[in-house]
Amino acid sequence: MAVIAKTINGKICLRTSAMVDILGITQQTLSLWDDQGCPKAARGWWSIKDVLAWKGLLPGGDTEEDQEKISLAQKKLEAEIKFKASKAEESEFKNAVLQGEYVKKEDVTDELQRFFVVLKRSMISYSRIVATEVSGYVDAITTRRIENLIKDSTMGALEQISIDGVYEPKKNIRKGR
Repeated sequence: MAVIAKTINGKICLRTSAMVDILGITQQTLSLWDDQGCPKAARGWWSIKDVLAWKGLLPGGDTEEDQEKISLAQKKLEAEIKFKASKAEESEFKNAVLQGEYVKKEDVTDELQRFFVVLKRSMISYSRIVATEVSGYVDAITTRRIENLIKDSTMGALEQISIDGVYEPKKNIRKGR
């Protein structure tokens, strides 16, 4: 009966045949791992702990010492995975732009500027419209006061929105009549 496990340099090691059986891989896969830098204890012998750590299957494998042990091939593979993920994300974004899910910043800015010009003109004209409507019911001084009050409130709102985007009406203190 052939020995399938032994201790080499204080590490429990398995023969190639036992390692592929335990991991559920082929000998070709293990040979490929060997070419990529998988640690081998001796010819035909593999340290269980080292192989699992190399594959990233052991918990706590993110210490500085463990990072240094990762082969260049493993680091290259990780970099390629990140690169491909970023390329896929970029492609998804381009597709979304082509499908009209995103709009250029300049287009939004231009449209909002046109909207706010129209809004400002409309809001400024309210004072004149209301003054014209109430002029038949009140005297000229009251009409002018109403027009100025609406105009001042409108200008204050527009100014405040243009500065910080939030309108908080000023509290008017009524003077005795």
